[in-house]
Amino acid sequence: MKPDDLLKVATEYPLPNIPAVELEDQDLMIEQLPQLISYLNPSRISWKENAKIIGPDETSIVTINENKKDDEIVYIRTPIKKIQMGWDFKINTHDLEMLIQDLINCKEGESYFNPSPWVRKDWIDDKKIIMENGEITPVDSIRTKEHELEKRTPPFSFDTKFYNPIYYYLNPFMLNSSEHINGKSNSYSLELSGTITFASAQEITLSKENTLVKVEGNSDIIISKSNHWKESKPYELVWNLKVPVMRLNCKPPFRLSLYKIYPSGVLPFLLKYKDHDLTLGLVNLNDEPVMAHIMLSARISSAYIINGQGIEVEKIESEFDRVRIPIRKNGIIYIRLTVKKLLESFLKRKIIG
Repeated sequence: MKPDDLLKVATEYPLPNIPAVELEDQDLMIEQLPQLISYLNPSRISWKENAKIIGPDETSIVTINENKKDDEIVYIRTPIKKIQMGWDFKINTHDLEMLIQDLINCKEGESYFNPSPWVRKDWIDDKKIIMENGEITPVDSIRTKEHELEKRTPPFSFDTKFYNPIYYYLNPFMLNSSEHINGKSNSYSLELSGTITFASAQEITLSKENTLVKVEGNSDIIISKSNHWKESKPYELVWNLKVPVMRLNCKPPFRLSLYKIYPSGVLPFLLKYKDHDLTLGLVNLNDEPVMAHIMLSARISSAYIINGQGIEVEKIESEFDRVRIPIRKNGIIYIRLTVKKLLESFLKRKIIG
């Protein structure tokens, strides 16, 4: 299985049933390989060595080489080599529109919708805006507001003033760091005395000479300056660029928030909606366990953790319009929520002032 094939499969749902997986060395450069393979639930995993391969979340898989059955197991931690690679996840915006139509009493007119479950800094018609978590607002009510982000079209050069920074980068389902660059990523945060972050919807290539960085790519690049790389939330910048603000043929009765997900670092990489069932794929990019909170402008009548094939494995107790889900460090999890429309008196509690 090629790395690109594995990563493509991981962003589809339900995951296919693959009875046997044959690994190559390059596969072990994917940090989350053990966790992704475990969701495929193969009966046999083969590689050149009999090995126990351990991922950053401590998920492990065991490989077998039929020609070395009597050899002892070797232990390996992914990645075997640090490289940067792009993450081509996609959020189904059509399903988002269907979710809104089922939950919101739409009137005639248009609105802007922030699909990000966090506060979003962006541009509309070349004007800077800030939108709240999952905000739906009538087109004529959108508020312009200054923010610190800068947008540039590549290629360009940027003097960072950093001679030998640490590079923090976004890989599929993982944030990692290195003192060197030898690949492509959707985001790089260069940290030394402060942090400069470059983020894009498509892969970025960086080349550096002394303090000067040349930035190349095929789509607009966001530049953020902060004291620490975590403050810039590069994963949110990439997500925002991949899933832009949507213009809807729906005017809500008032300015409201459709959903929120917190804490920071819990990223939705999959969203499917049909007949009141909302399926989410979430990854915890934090290096510690978190209790993820999901809040909806809906009544959650049932909630389950599900496996890669969509089978319910654990019931989650919902709290009317929200659920709490524990996710281990660097953990990947799939959940299914059954959602119903709120009475307008309850929906008014979601009004954004």
